[in-house]
Amino acid sequence: MKIKEKDGTIVDIFAIFSLLSPIDQRMKTYFYGVPKSYGGLIAFTLDEVDIIENVFRSEMVVFVNRGVGVYHWALIQEKLLDDLLERDEDAYNRFLEIIKEEGLVDPDFY
Repeated sequence: MKIKEKDGTIVDIFAIFSLLSPIDQRMKTYFYGVPKSYGGLIAFTLDEVDIIENVFRSEMVVFVNRGVGVYHWALIQEKLLDDLLERDEDAYNRFLEIIKEEGLVDPDFY
């Protein structure tokens, strides 16, 4: 899946999740993406981006915690999610290795 930020940057998405907003008690949906050279996952909302490719090209798993979402398998099975949100370098390198092997990003992606 791919999104385009308002500045034109294209970002690969590896999770979609929804949770109840504590402020207005409405469900809010987020996309977790890996921008080039960011070093981790970042959350985007639908009002911040345009969806340009709506198909995931990898194995995905459903995961329920504070909300419910669909995540790239490695984020959950290899327990990389929290570390990638904190921009942990080891977790980022491991995730890059996996998504490059799966052909989800270019070999020169960093």
